[in-house]
Amino acid sequence: MDLLLSPSLVFSVLLASLYGAVFHFIWGKSWKDLALYWGAAIVGFGMGQAIFGWLGFSVYMVGPVRVVESTAVCWGCLFIARWLKV
Repeated sequence: MDLLLSPSLVFSVLLASLYGAVFHFIWGKSWKDLALYWGAAIVGFGMGQAIFGWLGFSVYMVGPVRVVESTAVCWGCLFIARWLKV
């Protein structure tokens, strides 16, 4: 049986989802906010992976996941989403 999802992808989505949920717990008010923050967290974490993967810079990695850099970009995107309130 082939592995459909790589462990690093699952870990990244779980970590980004946790960040989105924590952000919603602190600043969110509605279900719409939860969806917005979850999407922003997923996009931000993915952007952090892509940008710092392209730059070849990493502070702390768990396998191929750049945890510190992706977390910073993820939280930045969450605050931008809150500020813009798309």
